[in-house]
Order: sequence, then C-alpha cells, then structure tokens
Amino acid sequence: MLYTTTFLLLSLVGLISTESCVGRCGLPPDSNHQCQCNTACKTYNDCCDDYDAFCLGATCSGRCNALVDSSKPCQCNTACVSYNDCCPDYQSMCNGGGGSNPGCDMSCLAQQLWDSDVNKVSLLDMIHNYQGQTTSSGTNDLAPNKLFTYINENHFNSKPTFQKFIALLDNYNRNIGQTEELTTSEWNEIEDFLTTVLQTQVMKLTYDYLLNNGHVTGEADFKDVLKELWFNLYPRSSSSGTAVDSSGFEHAMVGETRGTVSGFHSWIQFYLEEKKGNLDYQGWVSKADPEIMGAKFTWYGQMKTKGSFFMRVSPEFDLALYSVCALTKPNAICSFTMAGHNIRIQTWDVAHKSGSQIGSAYPAI
Repeated sequence: MLYTTTFLLLSLVGLISTESCVGRCGLPPDSNHQCQCNTACKTYNDCCDDYDAFCLGATCSGRCNALVDSSKPCQCNTACVSYNDCCPDYQSMCNGGGGSNPGCDMSCLAQQLWDSDVNKVSLLDMIHNYQGQTTSSGTNDLAPNKLFTYINENHFNSKPTFQKFIALLDNYNRNIGQTEELTTSEWNEIEDFLTTVLQTQVMKLTYDYLLNNGHVTGEADFKDVLKELWFNLYPRSSSSGTAVDSSGFEHAMVGETRGTVSGFHSWIQFYLEEKKGNLDYQGWVSKADPEIMGAKFTWYGQMKTKGSFFMRVSPEFDLALYSVCALTKPNAICSFTMAGHNIRIQTWDVAHKSGSQIGSAYPAI
C-alpha cells in the first residue's frame, strides 16, 4: 500500500512538473503539452495553472528595447544578451534586439500580430459547424444550416474595437453602381474606430513595422494611410463618369453585390448577417490553418462561390495584416508563416485612383 501511494505521488509530481510554465514562458504553442505559457493562452483559455504567477511579465510583447525593469523576471533590450536575462520570446518578438525593425520580416511581424491579438474571440465564446464540404459549383446536402451555432455577444459589447467596427457596417449601400455618401456622423464613426484600434498592441506593432520600412512617416501619416486604404470612397469601375460607390472597407469587410456577391471577407459581418437571416451558408469550399475558411453562401439571394476569412480574430488584426500586405505587396500574393503555418494573402489596389487603396484583401486558400 505504501509503495502504491508513493508511486502515485511521484507520478503526480511528474505530471505537475511537465504541465508547468517553468522554462516555457513566452514559448510558442506546443501540442505536446496540455497547457501553454504564452500571451495567447489567455485568449484560448489553455494557460498552465502557474502561468499568472510565473510568466506574467516574462514576455517581450510591447517591451522591445525598453529600459531595464527590475520588477520583471526578464528583460527585452540588447543588454539582456550580455547579462543572460532575456525573456524567452526575445528573439521572436524583438528579432534579436530591434522590435519591429527592418530586420523583422513579414513572418516575424505576422507572428507578433497573432500573439498580440488579445481581443480575439476565445474558443469558449464561439461554436461553429462547418457541416460539410461543397464545391464552388456544387450543392451540399450536409450544410443547409448556419455556420455559427453560438457566439457570446458579450465579447462584442465588452471590446471597444468590436463595438466601433460593428457600428460601421450599416453605413454602406451594398449595391455596386449606386453612389455612396458618408454623413458627418458616419465619418465620426470612422474616426472613432481608427482612434480605438490605433491604441491596440496589434496596430502599434503594425505602425512600427511600416515606419521602419519606409511606408509611413509618423503617427498622423499612418492614420491618413489607413483612411485612404480603407475608407476614402472611390468608383469601383474604371469607366469614366461612373458612381463613387465603393471603398476598401465596404468591399472587404461589408461586402457588395451586383448579380453576385463581391468582397465580404469578415467573419464578424458573416455572423451578424447570418443571424439576421440575410445570409444562407451553403458549406465550406476550403479550409486552412490557423482557422481560415472559404465559405460558399448567398447574401440577399446573390451567390458568393467562395468568400475566405480568418475566424475569431479581432477587427484590428484583419486591418493590420491586410494593410501591411497591401502596402508591401500590392496586386500580389503576400506570403509568410504564422502560427507554424504558411499563409498567403491576396490584395488588390485600385489602379484607376492615385495612391494606395484596398480594392480587395483576403486569405488566398
């Protein structure tokens, strides 16, 4: 009996030590462990029990090149290499000492954005049902119902970036060819949205990257660039005399129609329109990691053979990733690795308007 008790205790100790954050703070997710020890574990609700006690502060997220902070268990500046007290994610988050500097490539930035997306909807707050694969031209008897089974809408109400994003969705006429007119109140909503997302770590990392790579000249210019990319109106058609009827945000995030559905690459808009009964999900066409899907659906009776989008991510994540790709790889595939997977983003510029605008932006899967 004593032998059995001792064996069980030793086994328990071994299990606890395996599922601890000792030596693992800030490391990428590891499927060999039942719990994780990085900033994303709060979002996924899979932190180890000792994460708060042991790891909070043991990350370089938002601390690259910061002065020594004796209240933290590790540091994130160039001196930490000499003193051997760097945080475990120093190399990945700070690229060996520069944060989002010119040495941080697109994969480096994308991983930072993914890890810093603390407003992402948790797995516990979303239930979705892919239901069955279809083809872009075929039918799918397994998918006559909704994609989203459950969303905890308290998440929308408690996250300012979600609130501000959702407020923009009813500002647009979905019909291509009909002139758009944004009111003063609607422009104020756009300003509120941009001001709010620019306060997030996701957008701060994006700003640093674009600044250090020569795509923006300062914070005011960054906001102007985002406004031109996403919100300033333009004619979707290049024919002279056509209506000013579109914008990057309207096309990519809200969706447009002209016989078929065009754009529509936001999971949030998909959920809200499906909930209202305006959208009929007809099955998935393609899927990719991390949590990217291409869906076939009708919207107001018009068909989208495949609309692709990231699931669960925050509005600022979509805005950041697509903006960087549009500015650095316009009219091309923007390729990088993120969360251990190869990602391809396609963006299109509006050729008949000067400057950089989002003609479209979406995951190419």
